[in-house]
Amino acid sequence: MEKKTIGKFISALRKANGMTQKEFGEKLFVSDKTVSRWECDECTPDLSLIPAIAEIFGITADELLRGEKNNPERSAGEKAEEKQKEKSEKQFRFILERNRKKHQNFTMISIGITILGLIAAMIANLSFSKGLIAFCLALAFCTASEICQICFTANARFSTDEEDDARADRIRLSNNKMTRKAIEISFFNLSAVAFCLPLAVLLDSPNYGLKFGSWLLLGILFTFIAVVLASVLYALKIRACLCKRGLFEVTQSDTDVFAWNRKLLLKTVAVSLSIVLTLGIGVLILEEIGWKGLAKKEVFDNCEDFKAFMENQYDTWYEEGYRYYDKGSNAVVNIPIQGNTMKEHGKIVNSDGEIICEYYFHNSLNQSIRFTESAEDKMPVTVITMRAYNIAINAYDHLHILLYGLMVIEVVIACIFYLRKMKRT
Repeated sequence: MEKKTIGKFISALRKANGMTQKEFGEKLFVSDKTVSRWECDECTPDLSLIPAIAEIFGITADELLRGEKNNPERSAGEKAEEKQKEKSEKQFRFILERNRKKHQNFTMISIGITILGLIAAMIANLSFSKGLIAFCLALAFCTASEICQICFTANARFSTDEEDDARADRIRLSNNKMTRKAIEISFFNLSAVAFCLPLAVLLDSPNYGLKFGSWLLLGILFTFIAVVLASVLYALKIRACLCKRGLFEVTQSDTDVFAWNRKLLLKTVAVSLSIVLTLGIGVLILEEIGWKGLAKKEVFDNCEDFKAFMENQYDTWYEEGYRYYDKGSNAVVNIPIQGNTMKEHGKIVNSDGEIICEYYFHNSLNQSIRFTESAEDKMPVTVITMRAYNIAINAYDHLHILLYGLMVIEVVIACIFYLRKMKRT
């Protein structure tokens, strides 16, 4: 079929109206050479001349631009076809939207089942001290929620029609969104199970639950570990399996995004694990040192200095009151002077049974008195006072909390960094 152009259409109209190129050009105030160039399709009329040309030939500007006159019968058929296509498109959009909302409502049901499981576990643990039963309840509810979500997603997915590429792409997009939502619910259920896992593995007996504070801290730690491991497994294996089975359809751009996110995840996990392992080594070193390694020690190389220290310690306590930090009440308290305030008699004896030093003391003032026999001068004696003991215990506990807190903070920062840097499909 010959291609219709504006130039050929103008030429046909001019000839049909019995006008020469010169006469036609005079009506538009252009030369006959310009008209000739139009009709030869070397150039097209200026847009400002289109309405004037259409008026000269008694046609519409749209007909001139299309290069043909409107066919009333064809126009009516095209309009009917366009209306049918528009109606079909509206119906298609309505079906997609209704299916999306339906799937969203079913998803809320799955979330509700999981939340009911957490509530049931909380009641069983805190009210009845049945930690193991609480975990079993949470596991049962989360399993039911996961099964429901899988069924809801499978029923909501559309099969793609390869004959209509535009609609097929939109159906794939809708299916992918529902699959992503199902994966999010799976992560939510996994987090709920991990949060309740301490109730099953950290109990003194099957009929004894965890206190709320302990459960909260351990649950958060278990949840972080589970989510990180699941994210790594999903990025490396599960997503590929879903694509292979046709449950998750991807384009080339999606593949590039997945590859970028996989590399980012591996780097983030590697750095995060390195920091966590470093902090874990710090915890092991701290536990190896113990509170005794942090306590200030009084070391005496001769008996006179040791006896003088013990006497002075007792006199100060008796006259002024002995103060120390009590971590239970988080305050500085006095050892009350009441009851038995008499000094006790103590002796330091070497391995041969010889008495090296005799002294008087009160057992409330010192945590430990340790004699280390020496071949030279039969000493020294190392004393850890109750004040030094409480300071060391306080520092030991705070360092533990700091190291574990840094682990949690590091994991949170790693998750935030990954979520901010990852690319979205």
